[in-house]
Amino acid sequence: MSARTSAAGLVAALLGAIGLAGSAAAFPVLFDGAGGFGVSASTASAAEAAGFALISDVTVVPAASDGLTIPAPDVLSAHIVTSPSVTNPNTAQSRWSVTNGGASDLANAWLVFFGPVTYTASKVGIDLQPGGQWAIVEVSAGASGDYFYPAVFLGDLDVDGTQTFLMNHVVGQALTQQGSTLILPQYSVGAFAGVPVPEPGLFVLLSAGLALAAAVRPRKD
Repeated sequence: MSARTSAAGLVAALLGAIGLAGSAAAFPVLFDGAGGFGVSASTASAAEAAGFALISDVTVVPAASDGLTIPAPDVLSAHIVTSPSVTNPNTAQSRWSVTNGGASDLANAWLVFFGPVTYTASKVGIDLQPGGQWAIVEVSAGASGDYFYPAVFLGDLDVDGTQTFLMNHVVGQALTQQGSTLILPQYSVGAFAGVPVPEPGLFVLLSAGLALAAAVRPRKD
């Protein structure tokens, strides 16, 4: 195979990588982390391999500490199964609203889900959606090790400003109801700011670019 043919193939691969950057498919994660907090390291690794960014070296605080107020989400839709399990869960979608009731604007804010406070944590999860809005956050707990939490990007939140997002729930056990209203899991949540949406495909592009540069370099016989 000629150097020109090799280069052409690598150009195609690079263009393919550009097209794939940030193109993760939906990926459900369960709160199977230690003590019901966050997701396990293996789940975090699988989510990263599926194209979701892993954010580290950030300080996460309880959402209330940043003045965030979050009313009960609106249930938009649900699919209920007869005998729910982790492999055959109930699914639902809800709309969340987050308002900055603090004293200062928040730039590039994220809402972090520590874990559910209702239902069985290991049977509750979030179906992370593609598009860069969802990520996994790695938080160091010192001698206790690292914890991994799903997080959603809120963007810039001015004082008294509100952002909304959709959450896709998976629940591997029966959902309770109040009348005709489904009761979805409630969560303990945190927040951090100052981190724009990452580009998980960056290293793929870099590797492809380096390979292309090597291929088109004249070869000495």
